[in-house]
Amino acid sequence: MKKRIAFLLITAVLCLFVSSCAGNNTEQNYDAVDKDFIPRDIPAYEEENAEAGPFTVAFPAASAGGARLPETIPQELLTSLENRLNSSSYACAMYYCDLETGFTVTYNDSRLFGAASLIKAPYLLYVFDMLEKGEITLEDKHTYKVKYHKFGGTGDVQYMPDGTVLTLREIIEYIVLISDNTAFKMLYNTSGSAGGVLSLEDFHNKARKEYNAPFLSGSYGTVLTAGGVGRMFQEIYRRSKESELFAWYVELLKNANENVFIKKGLPTDESGESLYAVAHKYGMDIKASNDAAIVFYGERPYLLVVLTDYLSAGSNATFISNVSSDVLKIHEYLCDETKWN
Repeated sequence: MKKRIAFLLITAVLCLFVSSCAGNNTEQNYDAVDKDFIPRDIPAYEEENAEAGPFTVAFPAASAGGARLPETIPQELLTSLENRLNSSSYACAMYYCDLETGFTVTYNDSRLFGAASLIKAPYLLYVFDMLEKGEITLEDKHTYKVKYHKFGGTGDVQYMPDGTVLTLREIIEYIVLISDNTAFKMLYNTSGSAGGVLSLEDFHNKARKEYNAPFLSGSYGTVLTAGGVGRMFQEIYRRSKESELFAWYVELLKNANENVFIKKGLPTDESGESLYAVAHKYGMDIKASNDAAIVFYGERPYLLVVLTDYLSAGSNATFISNVSSDVLKIHEYLCDETKWN
């Protein structure tokens, strides 16, 4: 009898512990999309996954913005970055691009990684494109329906009363500023009477065709590549220079939450603030810590995407920020003609 009582007590304690852990996980910054909305006929993650690509430095045939480029980059700068990427204890990928010239440095940029919430930024590129074309407006009203939209993880909308009406402007702000999963689902759930504006499948098909950027895998869920995300962020930046809507989007990205990855690798002023504005979107989920950012380095902004398949906020923030520091040194050399031989 005593053994049975002891067993029951131990079982109860374990149940409470598991329950407590599960409850805590809902409050973490782990976020993804509802996998029920990913068609199963999308090719399997393993079948789509490209082999790890080499560390590649690519000078453009002609400078896109007319800025001059050095003939070479010091080998010690490139070796430092390559060694850091190669020595990582988990898989990683990187895409760097000088936005004024098109010069790039890439690493594993075609390899697929879990997307987490980084998928939201390229998805919104198409939402803003629809806004530009007048197909939808920022004042369009969308009704939050618990049955169709509620999704756990990050965000505030999941706690709102069923039937709450939000404008598209508000939904976009929730998605970008606090990475709200439920707000995101209000846009990608186009089934039944859910509303929505663009399904995940349509988004994936468009992005893959136009930017060689896959985002769905039937067996894995949401995926992405550093190159695909990089090309779509380049388009967001390009459009922001000629469109008030896209300029607003970039301003939102400058104020997006968890700006502690790429930005942390940049120099700061005396108050600890970064010397450069950073428009970014992060993503964290099981086996995914990602960040993509436009760094406004004076008149020579650049783009950096870093993906990993490891979740540990502290160590991954350090790894990504160290990569960011290495990339900044390359970009500084690129922009300072007095250092060229």
